Amino acid sequence: MSRLTSDLKEFAAEIGLDVIKITSAEPFIEAARKIEKQTRSDPFIDEYWKIEAIDAFCSPQVVLPEAKSVVVAAECYLTSELEDLGSAGNPHGLIARYTRRNYYHDTETKLKKVAKFLKRKGVQTHFKSYSCGPLAEKPMAERAGVGWYGKDGIIMTEKYGSLVVLGELLTDVELEVDEPLVRSCGECRVCIESCPTSAIVSPYILDRSKCLQHITNQKRAMSVEIREMWGNRLYGCTTCQDVCPLNRKVKPKERKPEYGYVGPSIPLIPLLEMSEVEYREHFRHNQMGAGWINFESIQRNAAVALGNIGDPAAIPVLIQSLRSPYPIVRGHSAWSLGKIGGKEAKMGLEMALKNESNSEVVKEIKDALEKAG
Repeated sequence: MSRLTSDLKEFAAEIGLDVIKITSAEPFIEAARKIEKQTRSDPFIDEYWKIEAIDAFCSPQVVLPEAKSVVVAAECYLTSELEDLGSAGNPHGLIARYTRRNYYHDTETKLKKVAKFLKRKGVQTHFKSYSCGPLAEKPMAERAGVGWYGKDGIIMTEKYGSLVVLGELLTDVELEVDEPLVRSCGECRVCIESCPTSAIVSPYILDRSKCLQHITNQKRAMSVEIREMWGNRLYGCTTCQDVCPLNRKVKPKERKPEYGYVGPSIPLIPLLEMSEVEYREHFRHNQMGAGWINFESIQRNAAVALGNIGDPAAIPVLIQSLRSPYPIVRGHSAWSLGKIGGKEAKMGLEMALKNESNSEVVKEIKDALEKAG
Protein backbone atom coordinates (compact mmCIF):
# COMPACT_ATOMS: atom_id res chain seq x y z
CA MET A 1 0.00 0.00 0.00
CA SER A 2 1.32 3.44 -0.92
CA ARG A 3 2.19 5.85 1.88
CA LEU A 4 -0.49 8.33 0.80
CA THR A 5 -3.19 5.65 0.79
CA SER A 6 -2.19 4.27 4.19
CA ASP A 7 -2.01 7.78 5.70
CA LEU A 8 -5.47 8.56 4.31
CA LYS A 9 -6.97 5.41 5.83
CA GLU A 10 -5.31 6.05 9.17
CA PHE A 11 -6.68 9.61 9.27
CA ALA A 12 -10.18 8.41 8.28
CA ALA A 13 -10.17 5.95 11.16
CA GLU A 14 -9.05 8.66 13.59
CA ILE A 15 -12.02 10.90 12.73
CA GLY A 16 -14.56 8.10 13.15
CA LEU A 17 -15.08 6.44 9.78
CA ASP A 18 -15.41 2.77 10.72
CA VAL A 19 -14.57 1.25 7.35
CA ILE A 20 -12.59 2.98 4.60
CA LYS A 21 -11.79 1.35 1.26
CA ILE A 22 -10.90 2.54 -2.23
CA THR A 23 -11.97 1.61 -5.73
CA SER A 24 -11.49 3.12 -9.17
CA ALA A 25 -13.87 5.66 -10.67
CA GLU A 26 -14.58 3.45 -13.68
CA PRO A 27 -18.30 3.00 -14.45
CA PHE A 28 -20.20 0.22 -12.69
CA ILE A 29 -21.51 -1.32 -15.89
CA GLU A 30 -22.65 -4.64 -14.44
CA ALA A 31 -24.53 -2.88 -11.64
CA ALA A 32 -26.25 -0.62 -14.18
CA ARG A 33 -27.50 -3.61 -16.16
CA LYS A 34 -28.79 -5.33 -13.01
CA ILE A 35 -30.67 -2.18 -11.98
CA GLU A 36 -32.11 -1.81 -15.48
CA LYS A 37 -33.31 -5.42 -15.43
CA GLN A 38 -34.96 -5.01 -12.04
CA THR A 39 -36.54 -1.71 -13.06
CA ARG A 40 -38.34 -3.38 -15.94
CA SER A 41 -40.08 -5.74 -13.52
CA ASP A 42 -40.53 -3.33 -10.60
CA PRO A 43 -42.60 -0.19 -11.29
CA PHE A 44 -41.87 1.16 -7.81
CA ILE A 45 -38.22 1.86 -8.69
CA ASP A 46 -39.27 4.22 -11.46
CA GLU A 47 -40.93 6.47 -8.89
CA TYR A 48 -37.52 7.73 -7.80
CA TRP A 49 -35.57 8.00 -11.07
CA LYS A 50 -35.99 7.17 -14.72
CA ILE A 51 -34.43 4.26 -16.57
CA GLU A 52 -32.41 6.57 -18.80
CA ALA A 53 -30.62 7.90 -15.72
CA ILE A 54 -29.29 4.51 -14.62
CA ASP A 55 -25.98 4.74 -16.49
CA ALA A 56 -25.33 8.16 -14.96
CA PHE A 57 -26.26 6.79 -11.53
CA CYS A 58 -23.56 4.13 -11.96
CA SER A 59 -20.88 6.44 -13.43
CA PRO A 60 -18.79 8.47 -10.93
CA GLN A 61 -17.24 10.47 -13.75
CA VAL A 62 -20.63 11.95 -14.60
CA VAL A 63 -20.48 13.71 -11.22
CA LEU A 64 -16.73 14.47 -11.36
CA PRO A 65 -15.37 14.08 -14.91
CA GLU A 66 -11.75 14.01 -13.78
CA ALA A 67 -12.37 11.41 -11.06
CA LYS A 68 -9.83 8.58 -10.84
CA SER A 69 -10.56 7.11 -7.40
CA VAL A 70 -13.53 6.64 -5.11
CA VAL A 71 -12.93 6.50 -1.37
CA VAL A 72 -15.84 4.51 0.07
CA ALA A 73 -16.65 4.81 3.77
CA ALA A 74 -19.02 3.11 6.19
CA GLU A 75 -20.03 4.48 9.58
CA CYS A 76 -21.79 2.32 12.16
CA TYR A 77 -24.98 3.81 13.57
CA LEU A 78 -25.77 1.27 16.29
CA THR A 79 -26.13 2.91 19.69
CA SER A 80 -27.63 1.79 22.97
CA GLU A 81 -30.85 3.64 23.83
CA LEU A 82 -34.49 3.06 24.69
CA GLU A 83 -36.67 1.96 21.77
CA ASP A 84 -40.01 3.62 22.59
CA LEU A 85 -40.38 6.80 24.63
CA GLY A 86 -44.17 6.82 24.39
CA SER A 87 -46.59 6.52 27.28
CA ALA A 88 -50.34 6.50 27.92
CA GLY A 89 -51.75 9.76 26.59
CA ASN A 90 -48.56 10.44 24.62
CA PRO A 91 -48.27 7.69 21.98
CA HIS A 92 -45.05 7.59 19.96
CA GLY A 93 -44.14 6.24 16.54
CA LEU A 94 -40.91 4.28 16.14
CA ILE A 95 -38.00 5.61 14.09
CA ALA A 96 -35.66 3.21 12.29
CA ARG A 97 -32.17 3.22 13.81
CA TYR A 98 -30.40 4.72 10.81
CA THR A 99 -32.71 7.76 10.92
CA ARG A 100 -32.50 8.61 14.63
CA ARG A 101 -29.49 10.78 13.91
CA ASN A 102 -28.26 12.24 10.65
CA TYR A 103 -25.36 9.87 10.08
CA TYR A 104 -25.44 10.76 6.38
CA HIS A 105 -24.44 14.32 7.23
CA ASP A 106 -21.87 13.03 9.71
CA THR A 107 -20.30 10.69 7.17
CA GLU A 108 -20.20 13.28 4.39
CA THR A 109 -18.66 15.86 6.75
CA LYS A 110 -15.91 13.39 7.66
CA LEU A 111 -15.23 12.60 4.00
CA LYS A 112 -14.75 16.32 3.34
CA LYS A 113 -12.18 16.27 6.14
CA VAL A 114 -10.43 13.42 4.31
CA ALA A 115 -10.26 15.59 1.17
CA LYS A 116 -8.80 18.45 3.22
CA PHE A 117 -6.29 15.98 4.67
CA LEU A 118 -5.12 15.20 1.13
CA LYS A 119 -4.61 18.89 0.48
CA ARG A 120 -2.62 19.26 3.71
CA LYS A 121 -0.42 16.46 2.41
CA GLY A 122 0.37 18.67 -0.55
CA VAL A 123 -1.92 16.87 -2.98
CA GLN A 124 -3.93 19.14 -5.24
CA THR A 125 -7.33 17.56 -5.69
CA HIS A 126 -10.76 18.17 -7.11
CA PHE A 127 -13.35 16.20 -5.19
CA LYS A 128 -17.02 15.55 -4.53
CA SER A 129 -18.36 13.87 -1.41
CA TYR A 130 -21.72 12.27 -0.74
CA SER A 131 -23.64 10.05 1.61
CA CYS A 132 -27.00 8.84 0.29
CA GLY A 133 -26.10 10.87 -2.77
CA PRO A 134 -26.67 10.67 -6.55
CA LEU A 135 -24.49 7.62 -7.14
CA ALA A 136 -24.83 3.86 -6.75
CA GLU A 137 -23.35 3.48 -3.28
CA LYS A 138 -23.89 -0.26 -2.84
CA PRO A 139 -22.01 -1.30 -6.00
CA MET A 140 -19.21 1.06 -4.99
CA ALA A 141 -19.07 -0.47 -1.53
CA GLU A 142 -19.03 -3.98 -2.98
CA ARG A 143 -16.26 -3.32 -5.50
CA ALA A 144 -14.17 -1.42 -2.95
CA GLY A 145 -14.31 -4.29 -0.48
CA VAL A 146 -16.35 -2.46 2.15
CA GLY A 147 -18.76 -5.38 2.24
CA TRP A 148 -20.95 -7.80 0.33
CA TYR A 149 -24.66 -7.98 -0.43
CA GLY A 150 -26.83 -9.56 2.22
CA LYS A 151 -29.85 -11.50 0.99
CA ASP A 152 -32.04 -8.51 1.92
CA GLY A 153 -30.10 -6.43 -0.60
CA ILE A 154 -28.24 -4.40 2.03
CA ILE A 155 -24.44 -4.20 2.18
CA MET A 156 -22.90 -6.29 4.98
CA THR A 157 -19.57 -5.35 6.54
CA GLU A 158 -17.33 -7.78 8.40
CA LYS A 159 -17.30 -5.97 11.76
CA TYR A 160 -20.51 -3.92 11.75
CA GLY A 161 -22.87 -6.06 9.71
CA SER A 162 -25.37 -3.95 7.79
CA LEU A 163 -25.71 -1.40 10.60
CA VAL A 164 -23.85 1.28 8.65
CA VAL A 165 -24.46 4.24 6.40
CA LEU A 166 -22.30 4.52 3.31
CA GLY A 167 -20.53 7.50 1.84
CA GLU A 168 -18.07 8.20 -0.94
CA LEU A 169 -15.38 10.71 -1.81
CA LEU A 170 -14.66 11.11 -5.52
CA THR A 171 -11.20 12.50 -6.23
CA ASP A 172 -8.91 13.04 -9.20
CA VAL A 173 -6.03 11.62 -7.14
CA GLU A 174 -5.01 8.12 -8.16
CA LEU A 175 -5.04 6.02 -5.00
CA GLU A 176 -4.28 2.35 -4.48
CA VAL A 177 -7.47 0.33 -4.81
CA ASP A 178 -8.75 -2.47 -2.60
CA GLU A 179 -10.06 -5.85 -3.70
CA PRO A 180 -13.70 -6.91 -3.25
CA LEU A 181 -14.43 -9.18 -0.30
CA VAL A 182 -15.01 -12.79 -1.23
CA ARG A 183 -17.82 -13.27 1.25
CA SER A 184 -21.51 -14.14 1.32
CA CYS A 185 -24.22 -14.99 3.81
CA GLY A 186 -23.93 -18.66 2.92
CA GLU A 187 -27.03 -20.73 3.61
CA CYS A 188 -28.51 -18.26 6.11
CA ARG A 189 -32.09 -17.19 5.22
CA VAL A 190 -33.15 -15.57 8.50
CA CYS A 191 -33.83 -12.16 6.92
CA ILE A 192 -35.96 -13.73 4.19
CA GLU A 193 -37.96 -15.85 6.61
CA SER A 194 -38.47 -13.04 9.15
CA CYS A 195 -39.71 -10.28 6.85
CA PRO A 196 -43.23 -9.47 8.16
CA THR A 197 -44.66 -9.05 4.67
CA SER A 198 -42.52 -11.61 2.78
CA ALA A 199 -41.12 -8.73 0.73
CA ILE A 200 -37.77 -10.50 0.16
CA VAL A 201 -39.14 -12.82 -2.48
CA SER A 202 -35.79 -14.57 -3.05
CA PRO A 203 -32.15 -13.83 -2.19
CA TYR A 204 -31.30 -10.23 -3.23
CA ILE A 205 -34.73 -9.66 -4.81
CA LEU A 206 -37.13 -7.27 -3.06
CA ASP A 207 -40.80 -6.65 -3.80
CA ARG A 208 -41.01 -2.95 -2.95
CA SER A 209 -44.78 -3.00 -3.01
CA LYS A 210 -44.64 -5.14 0.15
CA CYS A 211 -41.52 -3.75 1.85
CA LEU A 212 -42.46 -1.63 4.89
CA GLN A 213 -39.27 0.39 4.48
CA HIS A 214 -40.31 1.46 0.98
CA ILE A 215 -43.97 1.84 1.90
CA THR A 216 -42.87 4.46 4.45
CA ASN A 217 -42.61 7.06 1.71
CA GLN A 218 -45.08 5.79 -0.90
CA LYS A 219 -47.93 8.21 -1.65
CA ARG A 220 -50.66 5.59 -1.78
CA ALA A 221 -53.05 3.83 0.52
CA MET A 222 -51.78 0.90 2.56
CA SER A 223 -53.73 -2.32 2.29
CA VAL A 224 -55.55 -3.28 5.48
CA GLU A 225 -53.16 -6.21 5.84
CA ILE A 226 -50.16 -3.89 5.74
CA ARG A 227 -51.79 -1.52 8.24
CA GLU A 228 -52.17 -4.35 10.73
CA MET A 229 -48.53 -5.30 10.25
CA TRP A 230 -47.36 -1.69 10.50
CA GLY A 231 -47.58 -1.69 14.28
CA ASN A 232 -46.41 1.58 15.82
CA ARG A 233 -43.78 2.37 13.20
CA LEU A 234 -43.53 5.92 11.90
CA TYR A 235 -40.44 5.88 9.71
CA GLY A 236 -38.73 2.84 8.26
CA CYS A 237 -38.51 -0.86 9.00
CA THR A 238 -35.39 -2.80 9.96
CA THR A 239 -36.78 -6.25 10.81
CA CYS A 240 -34.48 -7.98 8.29
CA GLN A 241 -31.50 -6.31 9.95
CA ASP A 242 -32.71 -6.86 13.51
CA VAL A 243 -32.82 -10.64 13.06
CA CYS A 244 -29.49 -10.94 11.21
CA PRO A 245 -27.05 -13.13 13.20
CA LEU A 246 -24.09 -10.98 12.16
CA ASN A 247 -25.83 -7.77 13.21
CA ARG A 248 -26.66 -9.24 16.61
CA LYS A 249 -22.93 -9.53 17.34
CA VAL A 250 -22.28 -5.83 16.70
CA LYS A 251 -21.46 -3.82 19.81
CA PRO A 252 -23.21 -0.42 20.21
CA LYS A 253 -21.09 2.67 19.61
CA GLU A 254 -20.65 5.34 22.25
CA ARG A 255 -20.34 7.91 19.46
CA LYS A 256 -23.70 9.64 19.11
CA PRO A 257 -23.77 12.57 16.64
CA GLU A 258 -26.20 15.24 17.79
CA TYR A 259 -26.80 16.80 14.37
CA GLY A 260 -30.26 15.90 13.16
CA TYR A 261 -31.13 13.92 16.30
CA VAL A 262 -34.82 12.99 16.51
CA GLY A 263 -34.63 10.04 18.90
CA PRO A 264 -35.85 6.44 18.80
CA SER A 265 -39.52 7.49 18.73
CA ILE A 266 -41.56 10.62 18.05
CA PRO A 267 -44.84 11.89 19.58
CA LEU A 268 -47.56 11.17 17.03
CA ILE A 269 -50.34 13.53 18.09
CA PRO A 270 -48.27 16.73 17.53
CA LEU A 271 -47.07 15.30 14.22
CA LEU A 272 -50.64 15.04 12.92
CA GLU A 273 -51.28 18.61 14.03
CA MET A 274 -48.34 20.03 12.05
CA SER A 275 -48.56 21.80 8.72
CA GLU A 276 -46.05 20.76 6.09
CA VAL A 277 -44.11 23.99 6.61
CA GLU A 278 -43.89 23.29 10.34
CA TYR A 279 -42.85 19.69 9.66
CA ARG A 280 -40.04 20.67 7.27
CA GLU A 281 -38.74 23.22 9.73
CA HIS A 282 -38.93 20.88 12.71
CA PHE A 283 -37.00 18.08 10.95
CA ARG A 284 -34.82 20.26 8.73
CA HIS A 285 -31.56 18.72 9.97
CA ASN A 286 -32.75 15.12 9.70
CA GLN A 287 -33.41 13.12 6.55
CA MET A 288 -37.07 12.93 7.61
CA GLY A 289 -37.35 16.59 6.62
CA ALA A 290 -35.72 16.18 3.20
CA GLY A 291 -37.60 17.38 0.14
CA TRP A 292 -38.00 13.85 -1.26
CA ILE A 293 -39.92 12.76 1.83
CA ASN A 294 -43.68 12.89 1.23
CA PHE A 295 -45.32 14.75 4.11
CA GLU A 296 -48.69 13.13 3.49
CA SER A 297 -47.05 9.68 3.70
CA ILE A 298 -45.56 10.52 7.09
CA GLN A 299 -48.93 11.72 8.41
CA ARG A 300 -50.58 8.60 6.96
CA ASN A 301 -48.00 6.50 8.85
CA ALA A 302 -48.72 8.43 12.05
CA ALA A 303 -52.47 7.84 11.69
CA VAL A 304 -51.99 4.09 11.18
CA ALA A 305 -49.62 3.84 14.14
CA LEU A 306 -52.16 5.61 16.36
CA GLY A 307 -54.84 3.14 15.33
CA ASN A 308 -52.60 0.20 16.16
CA ILE A 309 -51.57 1.69 19.51
CA GLY A 310 -55.24 2.22 20.35
CA ASP A 311 -54.79 5.09 22.82
CA PRO A 312 -58.12 7.01 23.10
CA ALA A 313 -56.08 10.20 23.57
CA ALA A 314 -55.54 10.13 19.79
CA ILE A 315 -59.24 10.32 18.90
CA PRO A 316 -59.51 14.16 18.77
CA VAL A 317 -56.48 14.57 16.48
CA LEU A 318 -57.65 11.71 14.24
CA ILE A 319 -61.05 13.40 13.92
CA GLN A 320 -59.25 16.61 13.03
CA SER A 321 -57.26 14.69 10.41
CA LEU A 322 -60.50 13.73 8.69
CA ARG A 323 -60.30 17.30 7.33
CA SER A 324 -56.74 16.90 6.03
CA PRO A 325 -56.10 18.12 2.47
CA TYR A 326 -54.58 14.69 1.73
CA PRO A 327 -57.02 11.86 0.94
CA ILE A 328 -54.63 9.17 2.19
CA VAL A 329 -54.41 10.91 5.56
CA ARG A 330 -58.20 11.22 5.79
CA GLY A 331 -58.73 7.59 4.78
CA HIS A 332 -56.17 6.14 7.18
CA SER A 333 -57.36 8.38 10.01
CA ALA A 334 -60.86 6.99 9.47
CA TRP A 335 -59.51 3.44 9.63
CA SER A 336 -57.74 4.20 12.92
CA LEU A 337 -60.84 5.76 14.43
CA GLY A 338 -62.79 2.64 13.51
CA LYS A 339 -60.15 0.50 15.12
CA ILE A 340 -60.06 2.52 18.36
CA GLY A 341 -63.85 2.77 18.39
CA GLY A 342 -66.17 4.41 20.88
CA LYS A 343 -68.86 7.07 20.82
CA GLU A 344 -66.55 10.04 20.14
CA ALA A 345 -64.83 8.27 17.24
CA LYS A 346 -68.19 7.28 15.73
CA MET A 347 -69.56 10.82 15.94
CA GLY A 348 -66.44 12.19 14.24
CA LEU A 349 -66.73 9.65 11.44
CA GLU A 350 -70.43 10.38 10.89
CA MET A 351 -69.76 14.10 10.64
CA ALA A 352 -66.90 13.55 8.19
CA LEU A 353 -69.04 11.30 6.01
CA LYS A 354 -71.50 14.15 5.38
CA ASN A 355 -68.75 16.34 3.92
CA GLU A 356 -66.47 13.82 2.17
CA SER A 357 -66.47 13.78 -1.64
CA ASN A 358 -63.57 11.41 -2.36
CA SER A 359 -65.05 7.98 -3.15
CA GLU A 360 -62.13 6.03 -1.67
CA VAL A 361 -62.24 8.02 1.57
CA VAL A 362 -66.02 7.61 1.73
CA LYS A 363 -65.52 3.84 1.62
CA GLU A 364 -62.86 4.07 4.36
CA ILE A 365 -65.26 6.03 6.58
CA LYS A 366 -68.15 3.62 6.02
CA ASP A 367 -65.91 0.63 6.77
CA ALA A 368 -64.65 2.39 9.90
CA LEU A 369 -68.20 3.12 11.08
CA GLU A 370 -69.03 -0.58 10.87
CA LYS A 371 -66.05 -1.36 13.09
CA ALA A 372 -66.56 1.54 15.49
CA GLY A 373 -69.81 0.03 16.76
